[in-house]
Amino acid sequence: MSAADPGRRCTNCGAPTGESSTCIQCGYQFEVADSAPLWEGQRWDVVVRADRRYFDSMEPEGLSFPEETSSRRIALLGDYVRIGRRSVSKGITPEIDLSGALEDVGVSHRHAVLMRQPGGEWALVDEASTNGSYLNSVDDPVPPNQRVPLRDGDQVHVGAWTTLTVERGDPPTGHGPEEELLSRDTRALARGRFGVELALLGPTEIRVAGEPVALGAPKARAVLTMLALRIGASVSAGDLEWGLWGDREPRTAGKALQGYISAIRRALPADAVETTTGGYRLIGPKDAVDAFRFERRSTRGRELLASGHPGSAVAEITRALELWRGDPVPDLADGPIGTVEVSRLRELRSGAQEDLYEGRLQLGDHLGIVAELGTAVEQEPLRERRWGQLMLALHRSGRQVEALRAYQTVRELLAEEHGVEPSADLVALERAIVLDSPELRWSPPVAGDPAPPPAA
Repeated sequence: MSAADPGRRCTNCGAPTGESSTCIQCGYQFEVADSAPLWEGQRWDVVVRADRRYFDSMEPEGLSFPEETSSRRIALLGDYVRIGRRSVSKGITPEIDLSGALEDVGVSHRHAVLMRQPGGEWALVDEASTNGSYLNSVDDPVPPNQRVPLRDGDQVHVGAWTTLTVERGDPPTGHGPEEELLSRDTRALARGRFGVELALLGPTEIRVAGEPVALGAPKARAVLTMLALRIGASVSAGDLEWGLWGDREPRTAGKALQGYISAIRRALPADAVETTTGGYRLIGPKDAVDAFRFERRSTRGRELLASGHPGSAVAEITRALELWRGDPVPDLADGPIGTVEVSRLRELRSGAQEDLYEGRLQLGDHLGIVAELGTAVEQEPLRERRWGQLMLALHRSGRQVEALRAYQTVRELLAEEHGVEPSADLVALERAIVLDSPELRWSPPVAGDPAPPPAA
């Protein structure tokens, strides 16, 4: 589809683009070829082949090993690579598609996921597949919905005869008839092509082509932060000035703002900041900013949790929370925009933390999170959801009296601070604990609805 196609939607963020060659919403440039590898410093591949030894060990009934076989080498790009079999009717299009000429019917349509970890390595998450996923020579399948770290050379066995070998580094020369394929993630490709990464969830950090860049003036960092929070959209000079000075705007505000913009332009690649009618725009994909990556990953984790995939949810939300390094947007902390943005981001973080606790409870980690939840309710004592999680974790750990004591604590706190009673959900939980209701007992998670594909 050409860039001039009025019906085109951005492959990076999904927004309508009209006839523009650059997405107004996120800055994705359509005329740039997807040729530059994103993870040049740490290439990972998966080699997919039909494995006769694995087939013989499984001895699947009613199936015959393929007479003619081939292998494929797939370069892993992006953050999330699905393994399964394509289904047009169900809208399933895995990046590692085990259908086709050598279709392995022992592989579920949504079988497993490879998830990139913060250090660049990969982990395997089996999505409660029908026949399971096996790692190396271990006889038992990996636990469903749990993140299993992978190392160079690990072999993942799926279906009746398929083995996926994980390899780090450039493929050896003369590696055979393997077909070179790419597992693409347009968000990640766009971020790599942009070349700038901005970290706002802690002390402001700027990287250009992977190298740190200093932007000394605090107010210049504040302007960049405001542009980054609305990356791809125009921010008026008036809004930037108000964000810097509020109602105490100096007479030289316009000239000072131009100086800060000039400093930003010297630090970033050419044309990264463009002048618009009455303001400025930072060009780039939203994933160039850690705050947006946090929101995307935590939202994805919540979707996985709701669809019955707590292991995948815990892995995704953990990666989201690992982006936090301290107080967010510190260069705006004293301004009117910063007050609102800090409050919003902290609320999103608290919600993500509670989603993580929920996922760990679903996985049976009640003993492991009691202490963490005890600290969490001390930090934010008016959040009833985490009090309920603490009560449930204590009850499942055989500490019923402490669970009921926690309820009394939050009940008294709400009455003293706000003159209100606990929510109906918390009251119902307390009643169920008193009755030792069987519905509160933990049981291993069962896959619910298929996990949704990652947002485009």
